[in-house]
This record gives sequence, C-alpha cells and structure tokens, in this order.
Amino acid sequence: MPKKLLVRLVFLIMLVAPAPAQKQAGKTGPPRLSMPPEVAKTAEAIQGTWAGSMVANVPGYPSESFEWTMDCRVVARGAGVSCTNKGKASIGVMAESCLLAYDPEGKAVHYMCVTSMGEVHDHKGQWKDEKTIEFEPLRGGMMGQQVTETNKWYFPTPDTIDKTSEVKLPDGSAMSFEFKGQRQ
Repeated sequence: MPKKLLVRLVFLIMLVAPAPAQKQAGKTGPPRLSMPPEVAKTAEAIQGTWAGSMVANVPGYPSESFEWTMDCRVVARGAGVSCTNKGKASIGVMAESCLLAYDPEGKAVHYMCVTSMGEVHDHKGQWKDEKTIEFEPLRGGMMGQQVTETNKWYFPTPDTIDKTSEVKLPDGSAMSFEFKGQRQ
C-alpha cells in the first residue's frame, strides 16, 4: 500500500473511531474547576426555553402585549448561559442575544445583551433571596437620550419567571416591560 494512502487511512480511522477513555481517578475528560454555588445557581435558574407574553407600556402609546420567547443554553461548561430572545410587537420583529453569568470575583450577576434596536446593555445585579435577582440601575443612551434602566427577575417557581424592566426617560416619564414566562 502506498505510504500516502496509508497515512490518509490512519487519519480517517482516527477521525471516526471513538477515542479510548483515559482514567483519571475514575473520571473521563479534562478536570473541571470547582465553581462557587452561585455560578451553578444562576445558570440553572435561567437555562432552558421560556415562552410567555411581554407587556410593553410606552408613554404616548397604548399598552401592548405580545408573545416573547427566551432560548437559554448553558455555555462554558456550566459557568454561564447564552440566551436568544425574540418576539413580534406592533413595531415589528425584535431580538436580542444575551450572556448571563455569576462573576465569583466581583460577586455579582452579569446580564450583557445586544438588541436588534441597536442597544448594548451590561446589567450587574445580586441575588436578593432564593427567588429574586435585582439589577443595579443602568445609565446609558437609548434613542439618543440618557436613560436609566432597572431590572428585576423573580422566579415564583423553578419553571416560571417574571422579568420586569423600567426605563426612566429624561422628562421623568418611564417605559415598562414585563415578561411572564413558563419554562417549556
């Protein structure tokens, strides 16, 4: 058998054949770093697919309710969650991509998002009790104005979520958004 063909055959076998498990004190795979309990608690709280309704209250417009979904998948071997959120309101389809994780060094929950409306958010919060994450007010720009957004997440049960967001506008008025979802 020609040497080139033999090398290709060995390479092909290596690609498709299962690798033998290596024993490391009874474990397979690379060692996993231990994580503080808040890391797993945060990822477990939001992972999964959530469906429900979003209610938007914007000054000068009637209140609107529309379907909203959050598809949240564990990333980085359980250290965080990546979420793809979407819905269709009267203004059209809206979407956002977010990362959620507990930072053990800074002792805070971070929720960083980018939205289809051109917004970028990095919320920082704390578990206030076993069912509630409260985020610090986030000051930033929205639609060319300086606003302050405050978020709170409440998990009445492990399979339900009530996410609220209030955005205070420069004129003192506020927009509010509430997502009530069920883990599917």
